[in-house]
Amino acid sequence: MPDISPLLDPIIDQRLALIGVGAVGRILIQRLKTNGFPPERLIVCDADPQRGNRAQREFNLKTCPLDDLCCRADIWLITTPPAAVLSTIQSIEDHLKPGQTVISFAAGVSMAQLEDELPQNVAAVRIMPNALSLIGRGVNPVTYGRECTLETRAKVQALLNVLGESIVLEDSQMNWAVGLTGASIRWLLPVLQGMTLAGIDAGLSEADARWIAAKMMSGVAALTLNTEMSFEEMKALTSVQVTDEEEIIELFQEAARRAKEFADNLEQSLQQQR
Repeated sequence: MPDISPLLDPIIDQRLALIGVGAVGRILIQRLKTNGFPPERLIVCDADPQRGNRAQREFNLKTCPLDDLCCRADIWLITTPPAAVLSTIQSIEDHLKPGQTVISFAAGVSMAQLEDELPQNVAAVRIMPNALSLIGRGVNPVTYGRECTLETRAKVQALLNVLGESIVLEDSQMNWAVGLTGASIRWLLPVLQGMTLAGIDAGLSEADARWIAAKMMSGVAALTLNTEMSFEEMKALTSVQVTDEEEIIELFQEAARRAKEFADNLEQSLQQQR
């Protein structure tokens, strides 16, 4: 078992219950285990016994049904699909006590919806994770509900730290976050893929071409983060221009708008189903 990371100090004595073992749930489990979170303080609760049993075998964690008394926690991590978040909260309502925290990792479920379902003095938090969290390099927007104290925020921040970076947003901005962080990997990967294929066309091995593409994108990101140069100043560092840059800019802006529209539609659909 790895040493316990100091990042986890604020939650090392907390009991965590994770509900839902899909992609996001697996990322959370893996990051907590990698950073040495005590496995006896992490339990997987699932409405589907077979799914819970698979998680038990895969991760060597304790599992139990949602309606079992052993399904209890100080911090509840809800990583179910969006359509199941509110019904999941209802199913654990008898387990919720003042001072506890419920964290939703779902798009399209607003803070208002979460707080309407939660008992008084139970804190609600929304986190929008992304695939880069798998290696601790995620950019994770977070929104805190009205019951969140400074102590609650410190505990949530400890969890965010093992996923990567984080930024606090208003709840009204979280649907934008679907595009700005959650979906943006799907815009960036085709760029890397095209650069890799170009390298292969030049006679490079796939490994070398992929390395060049990834290093260039990483370097451009570092240049953006570590200087105060404008985008136009950075582009002027090289005279070679082979693409319609304005078209690319508009393409990415439109992609972000479409991602937000998807999240807006999802939120409206979930509200209508209640």
